[in-house]
Amino acid sequence: MLPPCYTRGGRQRELQRLEENVYEDKQFRVTLQYETVDDNCVRLVHSWKNIGKGAVDFQPEIRMKAGFPYTHYVIPGVSYNGNHWGNGKEPKGLEREGQPWVFDYRRTTIPGCTISENADQYAALMASDREENSLLCSCSMTADKDGCMIHRLLYPTIEKPLTYCSRDRYSDAYETFIHLEAGEEFRAAAYLLSGKPEAPAFAAANVEDTALWLLGRRFPFAYPVKEVQTLSLSHALHLLSLYRGRQMFHIGMSPEKGSFVKRDGFAFGWCGQNGMYARLCIQKGLQEGKQELVDIGMSNLDAWAEDAVAKTGLLVTEYEDLEKDGPAVVDTCNQGFAVMELLKAYRLLKAAGIERTAYYKAAEGAADFFVEHYSPDYGFGKAWDVHTGDCVDQNGTIGAYLIPGLVDLYEETGRQCYLNRAKEACRLYYKRDLAGFFCTAGALDTYCIDKETSGPMLIGALRLFELEKSGEWLDIAKKAGWYFCSWMMHYDTIPEAGSDFETAAYHTLGGTTVSAQHHHMDPWGALVVPALFTLYRITGDINWKRRAQLIWANAIQNIAPAEGKLFHGLWRHPGAQNEGYCQCRWGVEKGPGEINDWLVAWPQAFCLNAAMELTDAELQD
Repeated sequence: MLPPCYTRGGRQRELQRLEENVYEDKQFRVTLQYETVDDNCVRLVHSWKNIGKGAVDFQPEIRMKAGFPYTHYVIPGVSYNGNHWGNGKEPKGLEREGQPWVFDYRRTTIPGCTISENADQYAALMASDREENSLLCSCSMTADKDGCMIHRLLYPTIEKPLTYCSRDRYSDAYETFIHLEAGEEFRAAAYLLSGKPEAPAFAAANVEDTALWLLGRRFPFAYPVKEVQTLSLSHALHLLSLYRGRQMFHIGMSPEKGSFVKRDGFAFGWCGQNGMYARLCIQKGLQEGKQELVDIGMSNLDAWAEDAVAKTGLLVTEYEDLEKDGPAVVDTCNQGFAVMELLKAYRLLKAAGIERTAYYKAAEGAADFFVEHYSPDYGFGKAWDVHTGDCVDQNGTIGAYLIPGLVDLYEETGRQCYLNRAKEACRLYYKRDLAGFFCTAGALDTYCIDKETSGPMLIGALRLFELEKSGEWLDIAKKAGWYFCSWMMHYDTIPEAGSDFETAAYHTLGGTTVSAQHHHMDPWGALVVPALFTLYRITGDINWKRRAQLIWANAIQNIAPAEGKLFHGLWRHPGAQNEGYCQCRWGVEKGPGEINDWLVAWPQAFCLNAAMELTDAELQD
């Protein structure tokens, strides 16, 4: 540990060592107390006593210097080795114009956490969440001249030199201070972690495993699995409209003149999830003997399979684009959802004696296109012209969305080309991206390092493992899981008085932040909950089950109940849930703890999809 320091009146001051673990100047006496948690973790309690003659407002800071040159660093949920991939204006590197970045703890998925590492060693510093004084903190990292990283915890909440307040936008710095009268004491706790990384660039895996047990307090599931199914389906049916003679699911609902109205747009995947909702209607309808649900699902998928398949084999995945002239660019995220969901629906109906060959043909056509156009350099690319078949953006890990569907097609057809391409793509995206602890371009409203593409990497690698039982695929699946869960909130923030989080009693624990470019939370993690349970069953590692439980509890907590609910003066119908939860200073006008009113389609599609695979028994300890 370096000597404690503090900032007062815009000036930083370092205290002098008085004796072992005691530091002092004319204003403060600081005492450090260490307690061993395990071989890789020490709890540090630091106490600051005002020994001056009057009151003082200040910002205390503890600093830990790693004893090795770093090659990689992470601030979970904020910075992945500096966020240098992508064209956004999110915080990049360790500093801005010579001033170190300082981030409010609420921006980090492990409170105030900073990690530095090389192939042989890692060091990490994080806050405790057991006391309010400990949690109300901020973090920063600076590289020393010798190549070693200095890890910093500052108190209380500070953001500087600027506050990253919305996509590619900044507001002024934000600072608060500790106030101590003469003789008063400030006391806080933190954890110092060290050891050998799980793998090169994967020290975050070690830190996550530790944080999972030191931080957070589990809260009850808001609903049993069957009720989640009922409520999520209710939301889906509220989004239905007849469009061009087809049953289509609107992309979502937003406020207008005091009530929620349907937003224009029908997307196969991503935000709209028509394909997943349709398949789930078919699945639930067949299970429960409800023909009306089967009919809704088939009407929807008929639209895509019969109307939206271009000559190239690609699908026009925004259905309203069929009425537009000119080029249409589609992304591999939505093409991946199309291959997977159309094939799943085809197989469900076939097993029930209902032929929908068009679904299989549509899935096969898109898959064949990507098998033919695969590149050993960029894989399946990011975006394509649906009519010409030209790749208009080669970048990103986003092509991993095609891997699960290709494995499914191999199982259906026995055609080796599908399996070969799935394996090639998984290896490419792993070696080029995930092995460096980053995935990119899956969140379509950003262009940066993000969490979303690691979802299909996890699911796809597990599908390959189910086929081949190779340690290669299990290793990739675990690493995708660790990377994904670096975006998972490991604790509950302290809600500000009067905030939406306080009003709704909202828990941040288990929520997932979006990307390096979008610093808010959403319930996206629901999509990978079944995969995390699969990892638990394969490995026996209880941490995967615990993560699944936390993510699931978070994802379903704010679903409107069977009687609906009033929020922000707006009536939310049964099953509705909004998309965005702003745990930090995200949004120019409002502070931390805002819940938005965008009742988009995808959260309940992901919740329903998971609820169809889960049981209440396996969700329990």
